[in-house]
Amino acid sequence: MSVVATVSAVTLLCGAGALPGSTPVAGAAVPHSTVALNLPAGPAYNGDAGDPDVVESAGTFYAFTTGTALGNHIQELVDTTGSPASGWRSYTGTTYGSTALPSTPAWEAVNTQTSPGVFDYDNQWIMFYDAAQAGHTTGTGNDCLSVATAGPLSPTGTAFTDSSTGPLICQANLGGAIDPSPFIDPATGMPWLVWKSNDGGSSQPARIWSEELNSTGTGFYPGSSPTEIFYNNTVAFPWEATVEDPSIIPVNGQFDLLFSGGIYTSANYAEGYAVCSTPIGPCTQTDASPILSSYGSVAGPGGGSWFQDASGNYWLDYAAWTAGCTDYSCGGARRLFVTPVAFSASNGISFPAVGVADEGNQGYWVSASDGGIFSYGSAKFYGSTGAMHLNAPIVGMTPTPDGGGYWLVASDGGIFTFGDAKFLGSTGAMHLNAPIVGMAPTPDGDGYWLVASDGGIFSFGDARFYGSTGSLHLNAPVVGMAVSPSGAGYWLVARDGGIFNFGDATFKGSTGGLHLNAPIVGMAANPGGGGYWLVASDGGIFTFGSATFYGSAGALPLNAPIVSMSATPSGGGYLLAASDGGIFTYGNAKFFGSPA
Repeated sequence: MSVVATVSAVTLLCGAGALPGSTPVAGAAVPHSTVALNLPAGPAYNGDAGDPDVVESAGTFYAFTTGTALGNHIQELVDTTGSPASGWRSYTGTTYGSTALPSTPAWEAVNTQTSPGVFDYDNQWIMFYDAAQAGHTTGTGNDCLSVATAGPLSPTGTAFTDSSTGPLICQANLGGAIDPSPFIDPATGMPWLVWKSNDGGSSQPARIWSEELNSTGTGFYPGSSPTEIFYNNTVAFPWEATVEDPSIIPVNGQFDLLFSGGIYTSANYAEGYAVCSTPIGPCTQTDASPILSSYGSVAGPGGGSWFQDASGNYWLDYAAWTAGCTDYSCGGARRLFVTPVAFSASNGISFPAVGVADEGNQGYWVSASDGGIFSYGSAKFYGSTGAMHLNAPIVGMTPTPDGGGYWLVASDGGIFTFGDAKFLGSTGAMHLNAPIVGMAPTPDGDGYWLVASDGGIFSFGDARFYGSTGSLHLNAPVVGMAVSPSGAGYWLVARDGGIFNFGDATFKGSTGGLHLNAPIVGMAANPGGGGYWLVASDGGIFTFGSATFYGSAGALPLNAPIVSMSATPSGGGYLLAASDGGIFTYGNAKFFGSPA
C-alpha cells in the first residue's frame, strides 16, 4: 500500500514573537514539504523491537531497540541482506544474548534502559539512551539520559560501554528526560541531541528539547543549554496525548522532526511531523493529522526514526502492534517495520538564509541554503541553484570584487558561479575531514579560499595558502573567515569567538576566553584591515581593533537566529542576516528589503 502524505504548515509552536525596530524584520519563513511513504503490509522483523533506531555500517544494517528477552538492556539486531526492509535477526543466531549494552553503570536501575539513539561521530559509535536512576522505577519522573560508546560495529555483536558515574541530564523538575536521538548539522558538522522531557511521571506537558553536543559527540557543548523546540499542543492537535521519540534529519535545507503522539499501548498511537528552520527551531507542526497511523493489521505505529543508507536514500523505521492486541498483557509485540521515504519540496518552500553580501552599499543579496538568491537595491540577480538538486546545502556566498557576479559554496565544497564569477576549482569530489563552512575571494577575484569547520583551508586560483588549523585540536569548530585587504592573509573565527590569524592578518582580540550568551556565527573585517567584527547567533556584536560598534540585535527577541554578517564597503556599517531571511542594518548600511 502506498500512502502519500502532503503536509503544510498550520501552527507555529515555538519561536519568539517579532519585535520590529528601526529596521524592518522579515517574519519567520513557513516551510512546506511532501513526505511519501510506501507502507509495508508486514514487519521487517516479527519479534519485539520497541523504540527502534536503524543505522548502516560497511553494508550491514543494525537496529538498536529497547531491551527484550532476546537482548537485555538494549537489544541489537542485524541485517546483512543489503536492504533494511527484511532479513533482520539476532547477532547471536539464538533467542538470547543479542544485547548492545551488556553492562550498565551503577547509577542506573537494572532493566529500565530504553529508546537508544545511535550515530557515528569522532571515529567511534555513540549510543544515547535513557534509564531510571537506581532505587526508582521507570516512568516515575526519575528517568535520565546516558551515553555509551563502541568501536566499529560488527554483525557478530557490538558491545557498547557506558563508564558514566552519573546521568547526562535528568530534568527532574520537568518529570525526567527520555528518548534521546542525535543528529548532525550538515552546515557546521557539529552534532546535536533531541529528547523528550516527562517520562510519564509528571502532569506537565511533554516537551521536546534540543542542545548542541561537544566535539566528541558524547556530552553537551560547553556553555550550551537545552532549548525547547516543541510541545504537545492537545488543543490544536487532540490526537497528541503526548509527544515523544523525536528524530531529526536535515533535508532540503531544513530540519525535519518526526515524533510519536498518543498512548503507545493503543491503536491510536501515531507518527507526527514538523519542520524546524534550525536545530533549535523555530519548529512548525505541519499537519493537523498524523502522517502515519494504524493501517491494515498494523496498529499503533510509533517510536520511529529517520535514517539514511550509504547511497543517500531516506528510510523510516518504526514499531507497531498487531491489530487487536496493543499491549504486552495479551501477548503482543512491537514489531519492527522499515519503509523508504521520499522528501520533496512543494508549495514554495522557504529555505533558511545562509548569507548576505553587500554590493556598493546600494544593495545586497541574500542566499538560501538551497542556493536560492534574493536581490535587493542595485544588486542584480545573476542566477541561482534554487531549482537544482544539490548534493549538499549551500553554506555561503560572496560577490565578485566588481559586484558583477557571485559564488555560492556548498558544505561539500562544491562551487557554483554566476555572472562574472570564475570557477577556479572546488572540493566537491574530495573526501573532507570536516564540512566547508565558508569562502572568501582574493581582492582581484581571480582566486578564493574555502574553509572547513576544522579550520582546514583550500585555496584556488591566485589565492595562496598561508596556514590552517586543520591539524590542531580546537575547543570549538571554525564557523567563518575574513581576508586581509592585501589578500596576503586571513582570519578564521571559531564558534567560541577564538581567532586564528595567518599571513599578514594581525590578531586584534577575540572572545575565546569569554562566556557568551550565544555562539559566534560569523565575522567581517574592517576594509582597512585594522580590525574586525564578530557576530553571535543572538545578534550580539563584538568589535576589535579599529572596527567600530554601530549597534546590535543582542537585546531583541528574534524570530530566528542570526547566521551571517557583511560590512559595508567603507566600514561605516554592517548588515546582519537571520535564518528566516530577516535583515538588520546598522551604521551606514541601508535596508532595501528582505525575503518574505
